[in-house]
Amino acid sequence: MKIKHSEKVITKANNLLMMNYEAEKIYTDAHDIVDDDELKSFFRELAFERNEFARALKNETIKLGEQPQSFEGLNKLSRAYYIFWKNLRPLLKENDTPELFNQICNIKEWSIDNYNNLLQEFNLSLSLCKLLAEQRDILHSKMNSIKAKEILEV
Repeated sequence: MKIKHSEKVITKANNLLMMNYEAEKIYTDAHDIVDDDELKSFFRELAFERNEFARALKNETIKLGEQPQSFEGLNKLSRAYYIFWKNLRPLLKENDTPELFNQICNIKEWSIDNYNNLLQEFNLSLSLCKLLAEQRDILHSKMNSIKAKEILEV
């Protein structure tokens, strides 16, 4: 018998799926704009990571007996998405790598906050809790790597 999870948990999980979809879209669009091969590879890796996060989160939601929200062909994106994209897009052609990496860290911080928000909920299954903590920790680790690389380049 499966335990019915609160609507609040499922809503937040779907919001997390949406956030990962939006971050993947930002990184995919950034990949298509930049000319530098290293940056192309960097953005491709970030987009793939978010795609994997979303896939794992969808699978976990299904295991909980819930239907994850689908974002394929989605026409409406969040306000946060538009703010991040507005701040990131001009930097993609400017070769202002430190500011570009700063914006990437802002996206990661936004993501970490969303993961922490869901992790604070009651009624999380152990497997969902482990998945969320693992993904959040990966984001945090990569953000720290970007910040460390930024400091070394200065």
